[in-house]
Amino acid sequence: MLFPLPKSRRRPTWPFLLIPIALVLLYLHPSLSLPAFPSSKVAHAVSRPGNATLHLRSAETRQYWTKLHSSLTKNNPSIAPFKSSRPPTPDEIDAGKNDNSSPRPDLIELLPADVDALKSTHATFVSTLATLAPGLPKWKNTKGVVMTAGGGYLGTAITSILMLRRSGSKLPVHLFLDDPSERDPHLCDVVLPRIDVECLVFSDLLRPTDGVQHYQFKVLSILLSPFEKVLYLDSDAWPIHPPEPLFASVPFTNRGLITWPDFWLTTVSSHFYTVAGFPAPPILKRRSSESGILLYDKTTHAESLLLATYYNWYGPGCYYPLLSQLAPGEGDKETFVHAALALNQNFWDVRTPDTVLGRWINGSFETAGMKQADPAEDYRLQASGSESTTAATDEDHAREPPAEKKAKPFFIHHNLFKLDIGAVGKDTDPMFRLDTEGHFGRLWGPDRKLIEDSGFDVERAMWDVVLEANCGSTFSKECDGLKRWYEAVFVNAPPLVDGL
Repeated sequence: MLFPLPKSRRRPTWPFLLIPIALVLLYLHPSLSLPAFPSSKVAHAVSRPGNATLHLRSAETRQYWTKLHSSLTKNNPSIAPFKSSRPPTPDEIDAGKNDNSSPRPDLIELLPADVDALKSTHATFVSTLATLAPGLPKWKNTKGVVMTAGGGYLGTAITSILMLRRSGSKLPVHLFLDDPSERDPHLCDVVLPRIDVECLVFSDLLRPTDGVQHYQFKVLSILLSPFEKVLYLDSDAWPIHPPEPLFASVPFTNRGLITWPDFWLTTVSSHFYTVAGFPAPPILKRRSSESGILLYDKTTHAESLLLATYYNWYGPGCYYPLLSQLAPGEGDKETFVHAALALNQNFWDVRTPDTVLGRWINGSFETAGMKQADPAEDYRLQASGSESTTAATDEDHAREPPAEKKAKPFFIHHNLFKLDIGAVGKDTDPMFRLDTEGHFGRLWGPDRKLIEDSGFDVERAMWDVVLEANCGSTFSKECDGLKRWYEAVFVNAPPLVDGL
C-alpha cells in the first residue's frame, strides 16, 4: 500500500512520504539543501516580508476580522433557507439552444418580504465597503499563490505544488488548512518551506461557531492571505508554464480580476438582480464561472472581494441557490464575478472556453479534468482585428468563439480524477483501464494539440513528478503497477509529437 495521507480531522502520518517528496524537490530544484529526516529543526522561508501565520495572528488582522465579522453577522438576511425547485434543463444551459430573447430560468420562489430582507441587508453591507476595503491587511507590492487543502485534499495540493514548481515558478505559496489536526509540523515547518510554501490554519482566526465549511473557505483564503496580488488555485489545479508573467500582463494590469468560464450558460435567478440592484445582463452575455482558478489584485478589488465574502458567508441556502439554481457545481462559483458586477467593478472573464481532458475508451468518454486558457493571449485575441478594443472585449461571449479567437491552454485543472500524491496507483485508478485490445493508454488520450501548444508532453511531465515523488525510493504493489503502465504508454510507445 502506498504511504497514506491522513483523512480529514486526523493527525497526519507523514514520515514515510516525506523522503520521496524530498527527493522530488531535489529533482526539481537541485540547489535545495534539504534537512535530514527526521528533523526537529524548523526551517522558515525568508523570501517574503514576514511570516503569514504571524500576520494571521497579529493584532491588526484580528482587529480587522472582528470588524468584518461584525458587519457580516449584523447583515444576516434572517430568512429561512431556500433552494431551486429543480435543476435547469440541459437546453436551458446550452448556449447553442438559446439567444438573448430566451427567458432566464426562474426556479426559486421567494416571498416579497424575503426579497426585501435580502435587498436591505445587501445594501447595508455594501454601504460598509468604503470603510472596510481600505483597511484590508496585506503586504504591499507582493504576489503569490493561495491554495486550500483542508478536508483531505492535502495530497492533491502537494501534487499541484510540485507541478507549479516543475513549471519553473518561484512564486511563494500560502496553503490553508482547516484546523491544527491537519497540520503536520515536519511537513509544514521543514519540508514545504524549502520550496517557499507556508501552511496556514483557518482556526487561528475563525471561530467554530462560524460554521464555515467546504466552498466557503476559498474566498476566505484569498482574503486572509496577506499577498496583495493573488493567484488562487484549487488543490487540483496547476499551471503548465510559470504564471509570473500573468501578473504583469493585460488584462490583469488594467482589470485587477480575472475569472475563467465553465461549460454552461449562467442560471442566476432574477431575484438576485433585484437584491443586488442592477439589471440582468443578456442570457448570452457570458458563460457561468469556474472558480477553481482566480487572479485578484486586492488594491483594486478589495471591495468586490469583501462582497464575495458576504455572498459566501450566506452562501448555503441563500446566495448559492440564487446564483446557480441547482446548476452543475452550485457553490462559490458565481460569487466572485457577481460581486464585481454588483459593484460595477472592472474585470476580465476569459472568453476561450475550457476544454476537456480525457479519452475515449471502450465506447465511452472518460474525463479526468479540463484545460483552462492563457488569459493574456485570450485578451489579445479578442481585441485583434477590431478598431475598438473596448467594443471587441465587451461583446456577448457565451457562445463558442471561432478557432482563431481561442487562446492556448495555460492551466490544468484535474478536478474529476484527484491526483493525490500519497494514494495514486490503486488498481481501480482510471489510467489502468485496458482498451478492447487489452492495451494501456494515456489518461488524457492522444492530445497532440496540447503537446504542440505547450512545447512539451504535459501529461508525461505530470507522471514524471508523481513517480519521482511517490515511487523514487519505494517498492510497493501500487508503484510497480504505476511504473509498468508508465513504461507502456510513455517509454515503449512512440511520442505523440516528434521531438516533444
